[in-house]
Amino acid sequence: MQEIAVASYKLNKKIKDDTFSVDHLSEYCLSLQISSKLFRVCITDAARNRCLLLEDYQFSHVQHPDQLIEVLQEIYDDHHLLQAGYWKSVKLALKTPNFSLVPNALFDQDFAKDYLNLNCTTSSISGDEVLYYKQHSSDVVNIFSADKKIISFFEAAYLGKKLKIVHHTSSLIEGIMVQNSHKEQREMYLYIEKDQLTVVIKKNRTLEFCNSFFFTTPEDFVYYVMFVAEQLKFNPEKDEVTLWGDLLPDSAFIKKLNMYMCHIKFGNKPASLYFGYNFDELLDHNFFDLYNLHLCE
Repeated sequence: MQEIAVASYKLNKKIKDDTFSVDHLSEYCLSLQISSKLFRVCITDAARNRCLLLEDYQFSHVQHPDQLIEVLQEIYDDHHLLQAGYWKSVKLALKTPNFSLVPNALFDQDFAKDYLNLNCTTSSISGDEVLYYKQHSSDVVNIFSADKKIISFFEAAYLGKKLKIVHHTSSLIEGIMVQNSHKEQREMYLYIEKDQLTVVIKKNRTLEFCNSFFFTTPEDFVYYVMFVAEQLKFNPEKDEVTLWGDLLPDSAFIKKLNMYMCHIKFGNKPASLYFGYNFDELLDHNFFDLYNLHLCE
């Protein structure tokens, strides 16, 4: 485990597989994840479906996009791998609150911003670039907004590559939908990170619900989970709940949820990737959305 303190960011975790080689970057997929609070890097070997490297950065005192770009520039200036331009593919996931899912049959690219406005206030996406991603595993389109300056930073960093940009819920959905589960009853999946909860519900191979909520207390957290359960007719006594994210089994949030849900379990690392022994120090339910970014084609 490595922890490095810097003025504007901290490297919380760095894991590298023994088989990683800088001579084979052209065979590797570079997956990046960004929000105002964190920046994460995951490198996978596309041919062997093997996870080779993970880095988890935490930001301090980032209040607006210009500050975020300054911190990112600091990281890139000190990181020879991130500056490399000859990756097999480069994918970027944005952790932002502004996204909306629309059935593919109803989607019209010309009205992407209008769809987004149904879930978000116009002021919150004013000046942002509106993007979309057609999910492979379900018949929906994920529409989201991104700050143009942030997009420009990453596009400039990888000028010779087609940068694939998605919302973080897109990789989460792809990872969940490829789980080997064909159960007739509904299954609820919770992704918890700091103050944000993402709830996904599927039945058999059908995505029924996906939304994110911000919370501060265990009571808030449980309220949102139970609200979704009630609206989707999820049965807390029979149906299963799977948790991923940045949390410990003995956290107050899990203890509170156990009072209302009977079948709670922590999720595993995705079966679509192989992980060497170096990754054993990480909890299996950490970084699930980052790992599955390689599935977003």
